Amino acid sequence: MTEIRGVSHLSLSVRDLGTSLAFYRDVLGLPVLMEPFDATAFSGREVLMLAGRVAIALQEHAGNDRSTFDPTRTGLDHLAFHVSERHHLDEWMARLDAGGIDHSDVRAVAFGSIVEFRDPDGIQLEVFAPDRPA
Repeated sequence: MTEIRGVSHLSLSVRDLGTSLAFYRDVLGLPVLMEPFDATAFSGREVLMLAGRVAIALQEHAGNDRSTFDPTRTGLDHLAFHVSERHHLDEWMARLDAGGIDHSDVRAVAFGSIVEFRDPDGIQLEVFAPDRPA
């Protein structure tokens, strides 16, 4: 059997593609790989962005009921972005402050530290720094 070589992409369902695109591009600084286009695998529109080596698809389904994200339902709990060192989390808090984004303080977790915040749909996002620089 062929081994898994990594994560190809992650798709997030969003209520409003334009609002989410602006957040992930302008606040988080993710580059756009493919501008918004009509989806081929579902009914709706999507945009592809890049986070390191992983593509992130923001998908606005035609049948979306406009409800906010709920991490207690089965499925995605949160998405964490990686930075190499703890001091970068302070830089991210300043960036989020500048964008008017509510966030946690730096919090220790079992194997590093995080800053938590939410995207326009309420999806929990984190910026994670490992205990040891990567």
